[in-house]
Amino acid sequence: WVPTQYALMVYSGFKFCTPGLALYEYVGIVTSIGILAGSIGINVAHELIHKPSWWEKLLGRALLASVCYGHWADEHLYGHHKLVSTPFDPATSRLGESFYTFWCRTVWGTWTSALDMERRRLRNVAFPERVLRDRVFLSCLSSLAVAACFGILLGPYGVLFFFLQSPVAFTMLEAVNYIEHYGLQRELVEGAPSMKELEKRKKLGDYGYVASAFESVTPFHSWNAGETVTNYFLLKLQRHSDHHAHGHRRYQVLRSFLASPQLPTGYAGCMVLATIPPLWFAIMDQRVKRVKSRIEYIKETGVNVFSDEFDVLARKEGSVEAALRKMNEGKTK
Repeated sequence: WVPTQYALMVYSGFKFCTPGLALYEYVGIVTSIGILAGSIGINVAHELIHKPSWWEKLLGRALLASVCYGHWADEHLYGHHKLVSTPFDPATSRLGESFYTFWCRTVWGTWTSALDMERRRLRNVAFPERVLRDRVFLSCLSSLAVAACFGILLGPYGVLFFFLQSPVAFTMLEAVNYIEHYGLQRELVEGAPSMKELEKRKKLGDYGYVASAFESVTPFHSWNAGETVTNYFLLKLQRHSDHHAHGHRRYQVLRSFLASPQLPTGYAGCMVLATIPPLWFAIMDQRVKRVKSRIEYIKETGVNVFSDEFDVLARKEGSVEAALRKMNEGKTK
């Protein structure tokens, strides 16, 4: 996909630089390639940066360089996956928070978090080696190099095109982030430190300490969707609960559990809903409350609803609740 995306970007840039186009045509070109780069390109990059091999990670970063979002890679891997569904994760949307408010918070929060992570990682490294090893700096340099190539090939309007399509692309990413964990929060464990202390530890980079103050990440902390078309287009990212449980698991074998929180529609439909906050809140806030009630009920039963055996039973019975009743009836006989 990497060469395909870059080829499509160059072609779109060439069309953008064609004189005499109407305003809506310029907007259409930028929006189209931005949506493509965000929905497919960044999604492929996400799959690649999670993999252990250096060349897959490199390809993932090459895709992120094409949308000026290279700093997101390390923050996602070492920040989001540890602090997901806590108040300390800039990529987890809060109950009652609109997409537009979230966009501002997460774009800025991801950038500053990535900068802080690199500052702490390289605090004992001297200049100039420190600059040469700074991943945030290198990601910016990579995007500037791509922009320079567009300038060489297409002139100043090619550079303008590159920087216009980038925010469209990473807005697509943040729209997905918004719907993936909306309103789902991990509970503090008994005897957890104060939020003030946790905030202090986070600033020191002790993400493990902060994460340990909350219950472990489970499939209850991500929204899922089973729609076939968007699942294949997005490399089964909609099976998000299993992704957070097994970050290195390749998309082809990600599992779907009936007990996982389910979105009202696929990611595409939910992204449209998210742009209309009153409609999103009307649909999702009640769904969040129902999910939390179900979680409490399931915890009381002590049943592992994310085992393959239970999932088979739940699908056979038609719902998680029906499967739990079936199991309870079996125990009382």
